[in-house]
Amino acid sequence: MLFTAFPALAQDGRRTAAGDTASDEIVVTATRKTTLLSRTPIAVTAKGREELDEQGVRSIADIASITPGVSFGQSAIIYGTGQTIISIRGVDSQSGIPTTGVYIDDTPIQTRVGVSPSLGNAYPQIFDLERVEVLRGPQGTLFGSGSVGGAIRFITPKPNYNDLSVYSRAELASTKNGSLSYEGGVAVGGPLVEDKIGLRYSLWSRHDGGYIDRLDPYTNDLVEEDSDYTNSMSARLALGFRLGNALTLTPSVYYQRQYINDNSRFEVDASDVEEGDLRQGLNQGNEKHKDRFVLPALKAELELGGVSIVSDTSYFDRRTHTINDDTSLSYVFSGGLTGRPFPVGFEDYAPTTTSNTRQELFTQELRVQDNNDSSRLSWIVGLFYQKSKVLDDFRGRDERLLDIINLPQIAAGEPLFDSLTEVFGTELYDGQYSVVTRNEHRDQQYAAYGQADYEVFDGFKVTAGLRYTIAEYQFTGFNAGPVLATDGRTDTADTTSRTLTPKFGLSYQADPNNLFYASASKGVRGPGVSPPVGANCIADAAAIGFDPFATLNVEPDSIWSYEIGSKNRLFGGKLAVDASAYRIEWSNAQTLFALPQCTIQTALNLGEAKIDGFDVAVSARPFSGLRLGASVAYINARYTTDIPGPNDTVVRRAGEPFPLVAPWTVQANAEYAHRLGEGEGYARADFSYSSRIKKPVDVDSPLVDPTLPRPPSTSMLDIRVGHRFSVGLTEIDASVFINNVTDERPLLALFHETPDSNFYRAGTFRPRTVGITLTVNR
Repeated sequence: MLFTAFPALAQDGRRTAAGDTASDEIVVTATRKTTLLSRTPIAVTAKGREELDEQGVRSIADIASITPGVSFGQSAIIYGTGQTIISIRGVDSQSGIPTTGVYIDDTPIQTRVGVSPSLGNAYPQIFDLERVEVLRGPQGTLFGSGSVGGAIRFITPKPNYNDLSVYSRAELASTKNGSLSYEGGVAVGGPLVEDKIGLRYSLWSRHDGGYIDRLDPYTNDLVEEDSDYTNSMSARLALGFRLGNALTLTPSVYYQRQYINDNSRFEVDASDVEEGDLRQGLNQGNEKHKDRFVLPALKAELELGGVSIVSDTSYFDRRTHTINDDTSLSYVFSGGLTGRPFPVGFEDYAPTTTSNTRQELFTQELRVQDNNDSSRLSWIVGLFYQKSKVLDDFRGRDERLLDIINLPQIAAGEPLFDSLTEVFGTELYDGQYSVVTRNEHRDQQYAAYGQADYEVFDGFKVTAGLRYTIAEYQFTGFNAGPVLATDGRTDTADTTSRTLTPKFGLSYQADPNNLFYASASKGVRGPGVSPPVGANCIADAAAIGFDPFATLNVEPDSIWSYEIGSKNRLFGGKLAVDASAYRIEWSNAQTLFALPQCTIQTALNLGEAKIDGFDVAVSARPFSGLRLGASVAYINARYTTDIPGPNDTVVRRAGEPFPLVAPWTVQANAEYAHRLGEGEGYARADFSYSSRIKKPVDVDSPLVDPTLPRPPSTSMLDIRVGHRFSVGLTEIDASVFINNVTDERPLLALFHETPDSNFYRAGTFRPRTVGITLTVNR
């Protein structure tokens, strides 16, 4: 695909031979209008396609690593291919309605987070994107209740009406102690009818090789080498129809699927972490995960003099399927086994949990905005409707549960149990399931919003915005099985919330190169539920003070954010500084956490919280060919109220930090380019660092597993060396890279089933990876 594209390639923002950029700076639509990044009075990071390629960005995790104040990772739970955590400025999205909006163009695709390891956000793959925008701070006025912490927007290229353009990328890489990774993709845009009908399509596929070996849990023999590989593909087609001079229609469809062959956790005792020989020896089978979605959309734009009317209609259909191995989990909870060896006679014992989810979103948005750049008043108003259905089916199959429960009886010389009813009051559901949970979440949202900017005098603007939302939520949950001590129970909930999310701001464009701003904005999340956690969590529930067999209501929470910032271009544009400082006040915070004794997740409202922080990003071009960049973000995220528990206990004390938010993150990059033949050679390095929380773990809190330390500090260094040159109109970039140069292997998301269990598992960075990349553009 790459080489057939060579005859006809081009890219906006083409580089000169000295490595400087010939085009203007990147434009964004973070305010729903097209503005220069340096003149947009909010904290937003934007990366165009060229910069994403330069930094080797291939996933949402890579985006987080190069964006100040954003963290992304897997939660420390028992499901290896499970939910991920994304937070902006410490506002995490671990329960109910997410706190970070995820957008493909103008369609929000984030989903409620639930008990199922399949139920987490979908993220588009990083290929053929015009840019990625990360909006930090509440975006509730323009982007709704799913963006109380911020929003991440994946902007796709529009159809081409006049010129032919092609973008293509191929990559081959090898990972230390792992298998090969490779990808290939091509995107083409061009006119079908000159200036009237345009086209953009792309097709991309990637294989990420595994680096963790799976062992037999009884013999420790190798079962599968590098079992944790991933296959991904995406395809997109967009057509553009210019109907006269005023109306443009853009129908499109986006398809993506991902297959994960096994989780990327390794067993600490079975691995040689120092040498990078990572192994998993606790599972009888692979923990597979399938995720696919399709997103058809229609955008209509009508230009009426100084006013634009935009309609966005979309339907998002996503399905996931996950299999989790529960071997060690069952031994710990039902058999009382906390270490090796596994018992004789259970060599074929393979309990599993199967999770299936379906997410359907219909979204309709209509907005009207002025296009009169000469007017002191700028405004936008809109209507928003979304109907969402999330189905979550979670089944734990354990047909030998009674045999496992009798293991401690045999060891103690006690009489055996004759049935599960003696222990739980009920038998396996449908003769095979220890737990069955089927949850259905239905959301319907109506919103009206408006925002206006008024230029009081030259350069000084006042901003005011307001969004009114009616959110209807219906929940139906079915629970059954001995773990939940019921042979079948259905719970329901039906609530309606009405919220206002205002925004106020001041901005002063002192001159074309210096912008100063201040803002206050609010974000509100709707209610939710927390399903029962079951018999294994009785002790945890008692310590915190809730019923482990009840469906719990989770009340709405809200955030106020206060921010000041500036964007400055100095020394003729050779130095750029973007800085902001903020305080976030979080009321009635919805909090999802793993109960320490049983590691099952539950969500509760846990009091008040505050987040103070700042972020600074600097880029410089001290002389021709050299580009330097750095950013620093500081986040002080902590709970500010004591949470009382039963019998005069304290569940969580004021001052406790958010458990997964690094106080300091630093990113730095440097690139030097020099003329080489008819093109330019270049070398670049990208470095990132996250600090650890130094405050000791509160071992007296029933929310905490005292045997697990705080997450460690981490660092990562990537380097790339390449050559850019042109063949006619075709631009070619060939490079070699080394990711994780120092082969860092921190223990991330460390967990075990109970505080006395020795079955420790963890994740880590992909080991040192060396590869080659080829991109072509026209």
